[in-house]
Amino acid sequence: MKAPNRALCSVLALLLILAVPALAQPKIPSPSEFLGFTVGADRTLADYRQISKYFGTLAAASDRIELETLGKSTLGEDMIMAIISSAENLKNKDHYKEIAKKIADPRGSSPSEIDNLVKEGKAVILITCNIHATEIASTQMAMEWAYDLATTSDPAKLQRLNDVILLLVPSLNPDGQIMETEWYRKYLGTPYEGGRMPWLYHYYVGHDNNRDWYMLTQKETKAMTRAAFHEWYPQVWLDEHQMGITGPRMFVPPYANPVAKNLDPIIWRMDDHIGTLMSLRLEEAGKSGVIHSYVFDAYWPGGTKNTAWWKNMFGLLTEVASVKLATPVDVSPNELSGGGKGLIEYGQQTNFPNPWPGGVWRLRDIMDYELIASNALLEIGSVHREDLLRGVVAMAQHAVASESPDEYYVITASQRDPYRAARLAHLLEENGAEVRASQDGSVFYVPCAQPYAKFLEEVLNPQRYPKVKPVAGQDILPPYDVTAWTLPLMMGVDVAKVRVAVAAQQQLRPLQETDWPRGSVDKPGAAVYAVSPASTNAVRLINVALKQGVTINVADRAFEANGASYAAGTFLLESPSRAGDLAKSTSVALQALDRIPSVPLSRLKEPRVALYKPWLASMDEGWTRWVLDQYGFTYKNVDNKRIKEGKLNKEFDVLLLADINKDVIVDGKYKREEGQMRYFPELPPEYRGGIGKEGVNNLKEFVENGGTLVALASSSALVMDEFNIPVSNPLARARLDDFNCPGSLLRLLVDPSHPLGYGMPDTVAAFLDDRLVFRTAVPGSELTRHVVAHYPDDEEDILMSGWIKGAGRLARNAAAVALTYGKGKIALIGFRVQHRAQTEGTFKMLFNALYWGGMTPVR
Repeated sequence: MKAPNRALCSVLALLLILAVPALAQPKIPSPSEFLGFTVGADRTLADYRQISKYFGTLAAASDRIELETLGKSTLGEDMIMAIISSAENLKNKDHYKEIAKKIADPRGSSPSEIDNLVKEGKAVILITCNIHATEIASTQMAMEWAYDLATTSDPAKLQRLNDVILLLVPSLNPDGQIMETEWYRKYLGTPYEGGRMPWLYHYYVGHDNNRDWYMLTQKETKAMTRAAFHEWYPQVWLDEHQMGITGPRMFVPPYANPVAKNLDPIIWRMDDHIGTLMSLRLEEAGKSGVIHSYVFDAYWPGGTKNTAWWKNMFGLLTEVASVKLATPVDVSPNELSGGGKGLIEYGQQTNFPNPWPGGVWRLRDIMDYELIASNALLEIGSVHREDLLRGVVAMAQHAVASESPDEYYVITASQRDPYRAARLAHLLEENGAEVRASQDGSVFYVPCAQPYAKFLEEVLNPQRYPKVKPVAGQDILPPYDVTAWTLPLMMGVDVAKVRVAVAAQQQLRPLQETDWPRGSVDKPGAAVYAVSPASTNAVRLINVALKQGVTINVADRAFEANGASYAAGTFLLESPSRAGDLAKSTSVALQALDRIPSVPLSRLKEPRVALYKPWLASMDEGWTRWVLDQYGFTYKNVDNKRIKEGKLNKEFDVLLLADINKDVIVDGKYKREEGQMRYFPELPPEYRGGIGKEGVNNLKEFVENGGTLVALASSSALVMDEFNIPVSNPLARARLDDFNCPGSLLRLLVDPSHPLGYGMPDTVAAFLDDRLVFRTAVPGSELTRHVVAHYPDDEEDILMSGWIKGAGRLARNAAAVALTYGKGKIALIGFRVQHRAQTEGTFKMLFNALYWGGMTPVR
């Protein structure tokens, strides 16, 4: 009798063991059975709450799925993450999390210990869906995929579940998913079916919620960052997106140029390998139109999976062509187009070997493409499990070895704004970096030689955009997004790189949650307290004090008191009853004065602020709301109807226009250039149009009668065009060939003696991403103008970080101008003063502009 094949017997035994849990499980309903409709059918969507309930049902019925709550969304939804693996892996998940943590930071582990970790560990793969709420197919696909993994008896899939721990987030934007689903259902069967909403699909930041991954301002970003970089340490992060309707059907890696020079090349080798398998599996399934090396570059760190690159993770992006949410689209072959990096003309080429021919494209198609790509990633995680883990170890070791062990980034509290200095230290720690502190907490030390060394190098130093040319003699490849993200410049914090002796290193301790500046009151019970305007956080204190009814004056000039010097713009609080509480809660120092100084003063009252909100939703308006909310301003959103009603002075002191195109404000749509298609999908009637000529006249009346109009960046065009003021934009008609600043940090010279400049340093880094600069002229006697900030005389001094073409067009011109107009005031700020809530160093100019509208001279 022939002896049995021992290897074959072992394989069969393993498959039997793996299959037993599936056979023993009670029947689990499919998503369609659970929801009572066919998931993926035309014009059919499950909302986030239904999806969450289904995942809860799966977790209750299957021993292959557990749910974690990452935290609360901005509007209070539970953010769920499904943990999917074999039952045995889930029983030991804490053990595998600890292995993943040691893999991510192998310092102190010997080569043999690392070998054992790699052999024992599981590939931890994170897949996030639907951060952009209209890109909704992945939320539907996630249910089907989870069901398949929970019920499968396929030996190959079971083996993958044994090798991989999958972290599946069905939506990174639950609030937006609900908004979009409800809007879609409301207008189903009407002319507005599948159309856009008239508000942002993230309460504050809309599409920019995928631009927050190093600044970490939003609740969703914070929650996912905590799970990824403090708890689970996945080796791979795939973020699933959708793109335009008329191009390729799906993008997978490899990425387009340029590439960030300080990233480990292992990332690109593995990302390319994974993307290639995705392409192969899609092609085998007959899915045409898959492209790589297209549009999406390997340079910018602000997106979901992008930031992971600098933190030694294999970050992946997929983008699938969209439909009208769940309504099919019929794309004519002549409408298919390229036009982006990697596909200038739509047609066959090596990175696009099988173009989609056109036709009807459905929600079901998107889900199928995503499901195939997701399964390919799971396959990689199983087949190349050890390669993934060793790759992360190698990247971490390379990062540590790239820096000297005695070099540290040092952030001292003794600078203009101690609170912002501490905030930068805590932000780096929240990102997952190692941060230490002196024993008294007055100095923060960030070791350069650590696993996140490349991340620190990227965000703490100036950028220089790589000038990659696709063909000799042509212009460089344009960036995908902005070109500057230097945190010290954006936040206005001084950071030094120094060597620290071993003995001094041993005296350092881990950063603690309590390591923030302590607010102080030097003489409790004083009649007058001075608060420096240099601290942005002082604004929080002032806004609380105003709401408490504290009398506050502002010194219009610098002065000396009690042997100390105080700058123009110093806040003077008279007998605040809870001075200690104010100081403690805001980390601000209150300095007692013997008396009110003998300088010109202005009385500050809480300004009544109106923030304009167009129906063609503006992300900058949303970011502005977020910033105002964080700093305690009271404001009211006003729409076109309210502006048209007029009599704004009865209700408001300040009217704030965020960075919004003039034509959107006036007409409710962008102006089409000559030769462009004028078609514009309409919103329902109640959401159409802009403020019109009537609204423009009401703005003029508001200012003439004593109101303050604040226009940020592009909205200043409305004021320059419609108000008779001596300010123009010499770049208004400039071509990109002559001037291009896609998002860079530029040097500005500021006049801190003017109310718009109070508390600001003489030089700041301003974020510019538009063809916008101010040229002023000497006005007549009917108004005054004051240049509050301007660019340097020498164009070589302008760029601080990023890339700019034609910097000489900015030299000596103004970036912020203050004007009087009738009885009122106008503040024009020609740069993104609160860009994505990242430019904390220039927030003060926005706050000053609002306070300017609440200030009245008293002497």
